[in-house]
Amino acid sequence: MSGYDLKKEEEVKEFVENLGIEYRFGCYKEKKPEVCHLLGDYLEAIKKDFQKAATVFKSNCLDYNYGKSCLKYGNYKLIGKGSNKSDPAEALKYFEKGCENNDPTSCLHAGLLLTALSPDESVKRDVPKGYNYLKKACDNRENMACHYLSGMYLTGVPKNPKEYNPHKPEKNKNLDFLIKPDMKQAFSFALKGCELGHIYACANIGIIGGSGFDEPGLFENPVERVVSTPFGNPSDVLLEGLIKGVPCVILARHGRKHQFQPSDVNYRANIWALKEVGCTHVLATTATGSLHEDYQPGSLVIVDDFIDRTWGRKCTFYDRTEGGPKGVCHLPMSPAFCEVARNALSTAARARNYPCHHKGTIVTIQGPRFSSRAESLMHRQWGGHLVNMTTVPEVVLAKEAGLSYAAVALVTDYDCWRDNEKSVCVSDVLEAFAKNVKKAADVIVDAIQILAASTDHPYLTAHKELVTSAIMLKE
Repeated sequence: MSGYDLKKEEEVKEFVENLGIEYRFGCYKEKKPEVCHLLGDYLEAIKKDFQKAATVFKSNCLDYNYGKSCLKYGNYKLIGKGSNKSDPAEALKYFEKGCENNDPTSCLHAGLLLTALSPDESVKRDVPKGYNYLKKACDNRENMACHYLSGMYLTGVPKNPKEYNPHKPEKNKNLDFLIKPDMKQAFSFALKGCELGHIYACANIGIIGGSGFDEPGLFENPVERVVSTPFGNPSDVLLEGLIKGVPCVILARHGRKHQFQPSDVNYRANIWALKEVGCTHVLATTATGSLHEDYQPGSLVIVDDFIDRTWGRKCTFYDRTEGGPKGVCHLPMSPAFCEVARNALSTAARARNYPCHHKGTIVTIQGPRFSSRAESLMHRQWGGHLVNMTTVPEVVLAKEAGLSYAAVALVTDYDCWRDNEKSVCVSDVLEAFAKNVKKAADVIVDAIQILAASTDHPYLTAHKELVTSAIMLKE
């Protein structure tokens, strides 16, 4: 096949014709199954003769047990290619044969057909059998199968899907499940899918909602999960589900009834619970007052540093709590937030053209009261751009847990430092937040897609290694 000038049309045609001759000889005379498969691809892609291609794939599957050809013919039967009629039951037979001949993608397709809900009654739903095919595919490095198994464990597979209500998870608690929800299994399969290169398996993202951002409406198939930790109970149940295909967990920082004031939030339990269920990232929202004229109410801020003015809050996991980690952790806090997660939030805000500051130092006060005027002026002199009551110790604990953490702040008011302006009050904060909270939600959702699509994850390992290097007096 050498000696052709592929820039000349006539020589390209001659090359293509000779390629077909070579494939036919290798298939029919030398009886090489891998060449027969290439012949089928040639008939499909070059000659556009799908009927002949289907014949070659079918023969190569049946005569030579060539798994890839079984997969190809199964796909033809599934969509009616080469025959003008879809036949899912026949497709399943060839997917199963391909799987028997160690083609992992055939195992994947067989598993998907057997576990999916389909109006076509020719394929009877068989979740246990389908699960075994998916497991074999995952074990043989088919990353999509690992991701699909993760999703099955994330939401569970009910025996009667018609009884399952994705919008009211409390009604699903008493259902019979063929596969029960199991976040640890979900994380295990997601991790394997990620290691094998499936981009959506790599991100398991926790969302900590600030005031006004506690509604689970963003979620597909939300499932409530009660989690206990060595540090007590988190603020509320965890809501696990999918946001545009990405596994996510949402937690209301103050509880869904806003029953915990900022100084009473169990920040350690919140972060530990998110890590326990497999989160690798945490994206947080928070209502903030502005300490700078340019940081106007209604704008977003991707926070990059903090000043801690809280007291008495538990700010480390390493305090000899039974069941907690051992040792003393002297954690570096510069940079305070994960730059990769911050960049994802910034990119999302820019893409939507929302008013946004991409840096800002936040002063976290003890609360629940707001600042005095003298305090507000002092915070400005210290270089603060924003003031809130919740970022510390949340950001510290997330970093100590080895998580990628970033926060988007929504400016609601000017605190009380400006002359001739009334002091901040709760009703004004809630009103301003309610008007603009969709901006924060949009940015979070878009950032999730950005993080999930990334295939470069050394920063996650670096976060964990930083914590390990900071621990002294290990027991």
